[in-house]
Amino acid sequence: MTSPKRPTSKLFGALLKYLLAALLVFIPLYPKFPLFFLPHSSVAIRIEDFLFLLTGIILTIYYLKFKISFWKIPLGFQIVIYWLIGGLSVLSAILITQNISTSVAFLHWFRRIEYMMGFFLAYEVVKANPKSIRFYLEIIVFCAVGVLLYGLAQIYLNAPIVSTMNEEFSKGYTLILQPGVPISSTFAGHYDLAIYLVFILSILAAIFTFIKSKFQFIALSVLFTGELWLLLQTGLRTATLSAFVSVSLILLLKKRFKLVLLFLLVFIVLVANTPRLTGRFDSLFRVIKFKSLISLEQLTVRPVLAVTQISPTPVVLRPIQQDRSSSIRLDVEWPRALRAFYKNPFLGTGFSSITLATDNDYLRSLGETGLLGFLSFAAILIAILKKILKTPTSLFDLSYLGIFTAMLIVATFIDVFEASKVASLFWIFTGLYFGSQKS
Repeated sequence: MTSPKRPTSKLFGALLKYLLAALLVFIPLYPKFPLFFLPHSSVAIRIEDFLFLLTGIILTIYYLKFKISFWKIPLGFQIVIYWLIGGLSVLSAILITQNISTSVAFLHWFRRIEYMMGFFLAYEVVKANPKSIRFYLEIIVFCAVGVLLYGLAQIYLNAPIVSTMNEEFSKGYTLILQPGVPISSTFAGHYDLAIYLVFILSILAAIFTFIKSKFQFIALSVLFTGELWLLLQTGLRTATLSAFVSVSLILLLKKRFKLVLLFLLVFIVLVANTPRLTGRFDSLFRVIKFKSLISLEQLTVRPVLAVTQISPTPVVLRPIQQDRSSSIRLDVEWPRALRAFYKNPFLGTGFSSITLATDNDYLRSLGETGLLGFLSFAAILIAILKKILKTPTSLFDLSYLGIFTAMLIVATFIDVFEASKVASLFWIFTGLYFGSQKS
C-alpha cells in the first residue's frame, strides 16, 4: 500500500518532531515513578501516560486538519481492527463472563492503544522528513549510554532503583541493589532492561556494518561490549539468546563474517564469566537432562514391569533439578491462559483477566482476547514480517530486523508487548521503520 504524501506544516512538524524526541529520551531514562493509583487496584498512572495522551490529541488534530485516513497508513487498518476487537473483548468480559474490574480492564485496553500510538507519531515524523532518522538514531544511542552508566552506578555507587517487580515496590519506593538481585538500571525490572538492551545491540550491530573509521569501530566496540555485559547481568536467558540470534542475523546478512566470529568470541567469554546466567542455564539443562533420563528409563523398564507386576516408585524432582521459572509457566501461567481461552474462544475473558503475567504473549492474547483478538494481533505481525522480508538495505532496516526478531522470540516466554517501556519503544521503532520506507 502506497502511503499518501505528508502535508507540510511548520507548527505540526515541530510539535511532532520534538514530542517524538521527548518520548525517545523520557521512556528509557525516566524511572517508573507512579503519580497516583486507580482506586482498589495496583495499577499506577505515570507521567508517560500524559505524554502519550498529548501525542494522541495532537495526532488526532493533525489527521482531522489534513484529512489523513488511518486506513491509508501502513498497519493502520490492522491496528484499528485490533483496537476494536480488544474493546469488544472488554465489553464481553464485563457483560457476559463478568470476571474483571471494569476500570482496570478499560485501562489495560487504553494502554495497548497508548503503546501503539508511538507508531503513528514516529511514522508521520519520518515520513515527512526521511533524513530525520539519523537524528533519532543518535538520540537512541545517547540514551543507551545513559542507561549503561546508570546501571554501573547502581552496582558501584548504590544509585537508587525504582522497581515494579511486585505490588509493594510498585508504590514508588527507591531501593538499592542488593546482592543476588538482577540489575534494572532506569527500568522497572530486569526483564524490561534486558529486552531494551537487545534492541540497542541490534542497532549497534547494524551500525557496525556501515562504519569505516577505526576510531568509530573502537568506540562502538566498547559501547557494544558494555551493553552486552549489562544485558548478561540481568540473568535473562531468553533475552540473551534473542540477542545472539538478532546480532548474528544482522552481521550474516551483511556478510561480515569476521565480525560474526569476533561477536561469537566476545559473547562466549562474557557468558562464561557471568555466574548468574550460567547458573540459570545450568538449572534448565539439568531439568531437561533429568526428564530425558526418566523418559528413557520408563521405556526400558516398562516391559520388565509387565512381567513382574512391580510398581515403579514415583520420582520427585529434587530442588537442584527444578527450574522455577519454567515450572511456573508450564504448571500455572500457560494452563491458566488456555482455560481462559476455552471459557470464551472468540473474545477471551478480557484484558487483565488472567493476572499481570502469563509469560507468553501469544497465549496471553488467546486467553484475554480469544481467537479474534489473537488473529487481529497476528495480522499486524504478519504485515510487518511481509515488509521485512524484502532485502534490508539501510542501517535502520537492519536494526529493525534484529528488533523484530528479538520481540518474536522473547514474546514466547515474556509478556513483552504489555511491558510499558519496551512495548512503547517497539512501536516507535516500528513507526521509524515504516516511515523510512519509500512505499
